[in-house]
Amino acid sequence: MRCAVASFDGVVSVSAARSGGARGDGARGGGHGGRAGGRGGGGDGLKTKTRRARHASTSGAMHLEVRLDPPSLEQPVPKLIVFDLDDTIWFPELYMMAGAPWSCDRRGVVTDCANEELRVYPAAREAIAMIATHAAFAETKLAVASRTNRAQWAFAVMDLHVCKSRYVSSDERKDSIAHNNKTLRQSVGDLAEIYTGSKRNHFESLRLRTKIPFSDMLFFDNEKVNVTEVGQLGVVSIHCSGGMSQGAWEEGLRTFAENAKRRRAKQAKD
Repeated sequence: MRCAVASFDGVVSVSAARSGGARGDGARGGGHGGRAGGRGGGGDGLKTKTRRARHASTSGAMHLEVRLDPPSLEQPVPKLIVFDLDDTIWFPELYMMAGAPWSCDRRGVVTDCANEELRVYPAAREAIAMIATHAAFAETKLAVASRTNRAQWAFAVMDLHVCKSRYVSSDERKDSIAHNNKTLRQSVGDLAEIYTGSKRNHFESLRLRTKIPFSDMLFFDNEKVNVTEVGQLGVVSIHCSGGMSQGAWEEGLRTFAENAKRRRAKQAKD
């Protein structure tokens, strides 16, 4: 599968393959992207989903176990990595669920009041665990940005889900075991922007609170409208339709590193 690439003032927005790590050929294009609104959204880009489609994800990304390779310690990495929630970190989307009260069994399976499971994409689980544990990300913060109008549900689920890697490497930080048992909410801390409206607002808030420039951020989202809007701020934004995948993760890190190296080369010339 190819990766469709669009350039926004030097920032690359990528529609990454759902699985695998091979980089596609890509085709650069200008302009401001597609029509606003996104899947199931209105013309103003707000989510207006009301249909409850209760079914398991058909995306290959949910059913493919992955083992992510960490970047080298010399590779530039983002200072802030931001994930969308619905159909990026987990599935079903919250609007599809019956809702609270949520529960978690001994196996770590999170379910709603109708006993339907809310599953985390394997690549999201491994990426979040890597950010929390690997030395390459020692200076990297983790955040979430969601437009759901079910913020209370989102926080409740984040309190239950533990994004624990199934693989532990000898190169991870000494405190990896402790970090690897944190819930998603503990991993994010107070960097959770969960409310309706344009995600430009979410990122403006993250920039003000962290003091991290947009150029040092990396963002993953399943909706093209969000990728387009946030990419125009100067954030490397990756479109992962069908949920977080190994291909999206690897393309995001590669694109960020390439952009960072170009900036450094330009600064050296100046």
